[in-house]
Amino acid sequence: MPSMRRRIRQLFLHSNNKTQKPNTKITESEAQDPTVYIPSHNTDVNAGTTTAASSTSTLSETGAPELPVVDYKDISQIPGLLTKYPAIYLINHGLPPAPFNHARTLLTLPKATKDTLRDPGKSTVRGYNNAKASGREWWDYNPAEKMLGPPENEEFEKDTTKFFNQSIKLLQSVCQQFNHHNQLIPQDVIEEVGFSTMRYLRYSPDVIDQQPQNPDSQSTYNSVLNSHRADDNGEAIPHIEAHTDLDILTLITATEPSGLYVWNRRGEVFSAPPVHGTVLIMAGDLMPFFTSKPGMSPLEQHEGFEAIGEDTVLPTAHTVAVPRSAGERYSIAVFLRPRRDLVVDKRVVKRGEKEIEEETAFWWLATEKLHVEGRKCFLA
Repeated sequence: MPSMRRRIRQLFLHSNNKTQKPNTKITESEAQDPTVYIPSHNTDVNAGTTTAASSTSTLSETGAPELPVVDYKDISQIPGLLTKYPAIYLINHGLPPAPFNHARTLLTLPKATKDTLRDPGKSTVRGYNNAKASGREWWDYNPAEKMLGPPENEEFEKDTTKFFNQSIKLLQSVCQQFNHHNQLIPQDVIEEVGFSTMRYLRYSPDVIDQQPQNPDSQSTYNSVLNSHRADDNGEAIPHIEAHTDLDILTLITATEPSGLYVWNRRGEVFSAPPVHGTVLIMAGDLMPFFTSKPGMSPLEQHEGFEAIGEDTVLPTAHTVAVPRSAGERYSIAVFLRPRRDLVVDKRVVKRGEKEIEEETAFWWLATEKLHVEGRKCFLA
């Protein structure tokens, strides 16, 4: 459906260019609330300090992150904050330690061993995959199928599933906050795992293939080297292209070096470094469909733009770029997704002389995203 793809792309471009009232500064009322604060970059936020600090326009000169930090007991604030900020840090979340040791173990296995962990069906959301042109490799846990993990490692499976299960419950609790006044997010999302997955990611200069795979890739390869994803010597650096996540919410925790950047609907960029004791929560592609203006669809041909209001949570556009001299970076991401057949959007369309209600399921939206030109973003 080319017309639908054009509409999706137009919505993306329109949302990037339009000026919105929500700004990226902490409001006066938030600054007076000790449960929303900006810690020093080196602060242990589990130490119990809750002193508010003013926000700056990007990463401050002191190294303090400017995205808000919320205590889990105050997660009712998250829906409002996600309309103003592209992401939030969550403190006192109760999750077990992030299993970075397992991520390192798996992603540094010999190539021959990692290749045995690839999905036979060539899935990119199950088992091991890599993108050598961008210096990253990853491994996905899909709870619906048998784990494609390291052989004879019971601790790996135990710790991986534990972190995944508790992270999903946490994200479902965040979703529940959107439904305190209205049923915005389907109850199925809050009660079921759906098509949720977890990813171990490694960014490393060791992963980058410095040579083009074939002559046809030369132009693309050179464009990467000449972009901002190249260092001062013109060498490719570990990175991922700017994108949004195809889910409802994403939970991320990472090691240094950071390299993660997010931006809001006004195009303002925020550095999102790892902060000890927190996890980062970002919105995914489905949030605009659940939080658009009542009775309006973001995909309406004539009213799609109007469906996006100040209370609409847009997906978090983000990218990762790791300087070659900084070493390797590991991250763990948990993606909260609904079941494939869940209807995420309804709109009235004309079919000849008749008007009918057309429904869009999650799987269809996922298929359409593959055909969006430019950045892999929806409504960002």
